[in-house]
Formats: sequence, C-alpha cells, structure tokens
Amino acid sequence: MKSFEDKVVLVTGGSAGIRRASAEEFIAEGAKVVVTARRKEPLEKLAAAHPGRVSYVQADVAQPGEAKRVVDFVLAEHGRLDVLVNNAGAFVMKPLAETTDEEILGLLALNVAGLLAFSREALEPLAKTRGSIINISSTVATGVMPGVAAYSGTKAAVEQITRVLAAEVGPMGIRVNAVAPGATETDMLRGGLTDEMRVAMESQTPLGRLGQPEDVARVIVLLAGPKASWITGQIIAASGGMML
Repeated sequence: MKSFEDKVVLVTGGSAGIRRASAEEFIAEGAKVVVTARRKEPLEKLAAAHPGRVSYVQADVAQPGEAKRVVDFVLAEHGRLDVLVNNAGAFVMKPLAETTDEEILGLLALNVAGLLAFSREALEPLAKTRGSIINISSTVATGVMPGVAAYSGTKAAVEQITRVLAAEVGPMGIRVNAVAPGATETDMLRGGLTDEMRVAMESQTPLGRLGQPEDVARVIVLLAGPKASWITGQIIAASGGMML
C-alpha cells in the first residue's frame, strides 16, 4: 500500500518548482492533493495532468482570511486533512540598502504571516487525523550569504516557528517539521542566476551540483509520512551539503 493512500494533502503555492514537485510526489504515493497559488493557469495545468487526484483553489496566501477559505474548501471537498505543506514563499536577493519597504513587508506577509495563518487554520482537522505540518525553510536561515538579509530573516523565523509549534501541538498528535533546501533549480532561482553565481553555489555544495525540485520533494514526502512518525520539531537540510 502506498504511504498516502486515502490521505489528503494541502500544498500552498503548489504550481511550480519544489511546490509542484511535492504535489506530484504525494500523488505518486497515493494522496489526493489540493494546491493553491495566486495564478490560476498553472493550477489548471497541474489538475489536468492528474485528473481526479488534484483540486485547486486560487488564493493569495499573504492576504488575511485566505487560509480559512482554503482549509474550508479542503474539508468541503475531501472531509479531512492529513498534511499541510507550507510551501508558498517569496525570494528577494539584493543588498538591504536597496530593499524597499514593500519588499520587506511582502516577504514577511507571505513567508511568515501566511505560514502562521495556514498552520493555525489546519490545526483542528490535523488533530483529527494525527497529521503533520511541513514548513519550507532555506539553508540561508542559518548560513550566511550577503544580499539576502530580509529573506533569510523570514526563513530563520520559519525555523523557530517550527520548533515552538511542534512543542505546542505535539500533545494534539500533530508533528511539525521543516525542510531547508539549498540552491535548487527552480524558475525563482534561474531568474536571477548568473554563470558566476552558479559556479559559486556548486562549489559550496559537496555533492557538486544544484538541486532539482524532485530532490527536495522526496524529503518533504518522507518527513510527512509514517516512516518519520517519531520526528518532530526538526529542520532537515535537503541541500547536497551546501554550506557545510
């Protein structure tokens, strides 16, 4: 039997990159997956590629009230929730002196406030299924890379939220963990990646290459599944050893 047979998984921001790969990895393990993102077209394509296995809600994770609306949709559609993957996120790479107030507030709203709101709304249904929350952090939450002060600050917050929430909701039977990807070849990274940056990132990675979305997705699914049932409050790096 597949690990997620008859289980329901909600992946926020699930239309591209690690997000889409995670949704497809859960589907391969038998889950029904609900994905949410701001853009409708990629969600429609993902649902069309997996008929009967994927449903979607167009939503802006950073906006107040959206978390409740999405979780209510999941429960109306499937009657349960087993895993929440807080994968929606934004990335800004520039010196802090050049970072605007709007960019800072946008990072906080999506990477931190949205994650907290979705986690809060998911607690009641996850308690019923003794489910789990997987948050997506980054190796720069603890490693130092100039030019990402605002972004890395939000991801450091994600890691501390993960630990505190794991202690808080463990008595409800809910596990909370985080996966911290290293440099991963997604549209978000490729948009600002020069050849020199690629060489530098590969040189900082002991396994000698950039990650693929599937590399990270497999760790997310493993951590959410029954083989990780005694793991909570942990930050697992899926990075090829980047920044060791």
